[in-house]
Amino acid sequence: MHLRPMTPMDLPGVLAVQQHCHAPAFHEPEAAFASKVSGSPGTCWVATRAATASERADIQAYLVCLPVDAHSLPALHAPQWHPPASAQALYIHDLAVLPAAQGQSLATRMLDLAREQAQAMDLQEMVLVAVQGSEAFWRRQGFVERPLPDGTPRDKLLSFGAGACFMASAV
Repeated sequence: MHLRPMTPMDLPGVLAVQQHCHAPAFHEPEAAFASKVSGSPGTCWVATRAATASERADIQAYLVCLPVDAHSLPALHAPQWHPPASAQALYIHDLAVLPAAQGQSLATRMLDLAREQAQAMDLQEMVLVAVQGSEAFWRRQGFVERPLPDGTPRDKLLSFGAGACFMASAV
């Protein structure tokens, strides 16, 4: 598998992976992804299956991360996102790996890219909202449950559903 930065041309493949991996309530529209990719192109990645010259590489996994402060955490389905003037953390907005591509350490490899980018941006932590019962996976990646940062509107967490859990990890 080849890891590379996500581009706007990848969005149809990203949406296909999203639809296969996430429950319908978590399917975000293309405009929401486009806003995030254009707002932070250096913190979004895809994993593609190697392709021959006559084939188009298929997206097998993706990771969307955003530099945030307490006020810029995006709500689920938010059509517009803009980076803050001064980021405090790298927010993992979405990670998905197709079942056929699991077992190849793609999630770990992409999270390593995110950690490297967070360090390059001089950020001290990565944060996320765990959904669909994924807390155990995130704990294995070094994340722990934590209250929302001061100043974060609670409706943003609530947009992810009743079982949503805010988590953080040092970079």
